[in-house]
Amino acid sequence: MRVEKSWGYEEILQNGAGGYCMKLLVYTRPIASSYHYHEHKHETFYIASGWFEVELDGGRAQVMGPYQHVVIPPEMRHRVRCTVPGTIVEASSFDDPNDCIRLIPSET
Repeated sequence: MRVEKSWGYEEILQNGAGGYCMKLLVYTRPIASSYHYHEHKHETFYIASGWFEVELDGGRAQVMGPYQHVVIPPEMRHRVRCTVPGTIVEASSFDDPNDCIRLIPSET
């Protein structure tokens, strides 16, 4: 299922069976996602293509490119800033839309 976002779109491959979620986060332009966290969701981002700055808990952003990954446990504040459009593979626990607490909105 495809879900349009301000930064591109999500292609949801699996969400629910066994409490597991897998999706593609396809960034079609340089932009930053919202700065947010999840109370329950545990995420792993694997960079398939493109270049991103991943900010964790307000710290200095990590510059990440293809074949790199980052683990984001529950309650860790984070934001993804795309610098070169590409795709992030997200493997996580169940993705409940009500489990996203946005602190700063996405850039537009």
